[in-house]
Amino acid sequence: MLPGRPSDHFTWAELGDPPASLAGPTRHLAWHLERLRRICDGKPLTLLSAYRSPQRNAAVGGALRSQHLEGRAADLPVGYATVDQAQRAGFTGIGSAGRWAVHVDVRAGPPTRWEYSWSSSTAR
Repeated sequence: MLPGRPSDHFTWAELGDPPASLAGPTRHLAWHLERLRRICDGKPLTLLSAYRSPQRNAAVGGALRSQHLEGRAADLPVGYATVDQAQRAGFTGIGSAGRWAVHVDVRAGPPTRWEYSWSSSTAR
């Protein structure tokens, strides 16, 4: 466990307990999550997933080059934030289910958007 907190409202455990080598990218993610929380009127946010070890990522069927492996991604409960709110918070990768952002990340490069099409409400 890394010392201190990555942000005011998130702990390292909530962000998946990333290794120390990923503390910087994970803090950057937490900064954007805090911004999203403010945009959503301070509504508490419980993350479904954030950093994932390679083993955990494989177990949940995550992409081989998932941003979760780099400490740069989080999965949100459906209904927490709209895609527009996630964009205003500065996320550069947004996976959505309908109008809801369910995956957000702070990847390098141009903004990327995609739509999930699954029958359950669980984000990957």
